[in-house]
Amino acid sequence: MKKLSVLLPAGVLLIVAIVALRTLMLPAGSPPTESKASEATDTSLGMETAARLSRAIQFQTVSWGGERGPDADAFEGFSAYLEDAYPAAHHAMTREIINGHSLLYRWAGANPNAKPIAFIAHIDVVPVEPGTESGWTAPPFAGEIEDGAVWGRGALDNKGQLISIMEAVEKLAASGFKPSRDIYLLFGHDEELGGENGAAMIAKTLAERGVHFEWTLDEGSGLVAGLVPGVERPLALISTAEKGSTTLHITAKAAGGHSSAPGKDTAVSLVARAVARVTDEPYPLEIDADMVAFLHAVAGEMPFVPRALLANLWLTAPIIKKQLGEDPTTAAALRTTTAATMINGGAKVNILPQHADAYVNYRIHPRDTAASVLDRAISIIDDENVEIEAVGARDPSPQSSTRSDGYRAIAEATADVFGAVPTSPFLTLQGTDTRNYIGLADDYYRFTPFIYHKDDLKRIHGTDERVLIEDLVRASAWYEALIRKTAS
Repeated sequence: MKKLSVLLPAGVLLIVAIVALRTLMLPAGSPPTESKASEATDTSLGMETAARLSRAIQFQTVSWGGERGPDADAFEGFSAYLEDAYPAAHHAMTREIINGHSLLYRWAGANPNAKPIAFIAHIDVVPVEPGTESGWTAPPFAGEIEDGAVWGRGALDNKGQLISIMEAVEKLAASGFKPSRDIYLLFGHDEELGGENGAAMIAKTLAERGVHFEWTLDEGSGLVAGLVPGVERPLALISTAEKGSTTLHITAKAAGGHSSAPGKDTAVSLVARAVARVTDEPYPLEIDADMVAFLHAVAGEMPFVPRALLANLWLTAPIIKKQLGEDPTTAAALRTTTAATMINGGAKVNILPQHADAYVNYRIHPRDTAASVLDRAISIIDDENVEIEAVGARDPSPQSSTRSDGYRAIAEATADVFGAVPTSPFLTLQGTDTRNYIGLADDYYRFTPFIYHKDDLKRIHGTDERVLIEDLVRASAWYEALIRKTAS
């Protein structure tokens, strides 16, 4: 007991010392610095860029889905508009129209042996939900410029990014810039439907030509401000991987009859129990290396106590996981998600249903696969009266390096334009066109150089989509900086 009474305080002191040391070793955030693009945000350049995005929004390049195909006039009009709005870029690059509406640009570099790089964006936008038009500040396809912003469907997703890329290329081409390696611009026309007829066809064309990129850059993350409690300035999240997806179709059949004399189960109760089992047993929350890097980047911006908690995950991981798990967005970054989305069965309240079915959608973390999701669901449901099949399956993307020249250049360009902001790898929770280019590059990154505030997230695919003019100016400067860093 005497030994224990001596060892216990010593052990506590050792843990306290380790916690303090690890907290002090974690770099504190750098002092805020002025954005190098900030001086340009109120110039005529910003208004000219805004005007060009405004016009781009007016082309209703909607991906409707179902049997309704794309509006050929809208897509052809958009394509012709780009050629008219960016003459120097089109003089410097070659352009091909792929599968009717997608655009493949190549800016030939001086060194044919250097691996090319590619910038990915998409032309199409989602529809505006009928009946919500009156809730918009401006008509969704008018592209109005008001209150320092461009309003309209596609401003954030994804014409704002596409136009920013074109602005940078136009400026570089007009100045006489000659890239040292090939630069590709890959603009698909059906990303909102999965990219099967757009990006996938571009990828097929590139594969047939033997093109292999050092890295590609797509949408999928960006700079976030005010989304992490206690972190005031923007945090740059460079996505190094993308979740996969699959949907499980759960069906059951049972004997029919009158509801006055039911058996133990009906088709509805069998399916309902199966859905409840998989949703009641979600995937566990796990903190991987990229999440550790994210938490450490956040910690550098925080006061000592929360910083100590994040700096010592060896001790505090259970607490941090619990806190992260309470927010749907951060929880989704820690695991494969399970979402019951549709259930059908029965025809009348007094008839025992003979057939029922449900759909459960999974967004798959890179540590899991579509096949393992199906196997796990079958094991959890464990009912021979229920059938489970996968309806569509796409595995997560490979994990890209955070030590590559490409990742480093993206981080450096961000510091050049936005100042000393914390930078961290992250995981894209949604699908992007990058999934169609897997196998054609060494690394795949996703980053849009816009600053996203909390209310911006609900604008994407929602009402009042808009992008600030200052974001357009910074984004154009960012793409120019990145191209100069990687292809001079």
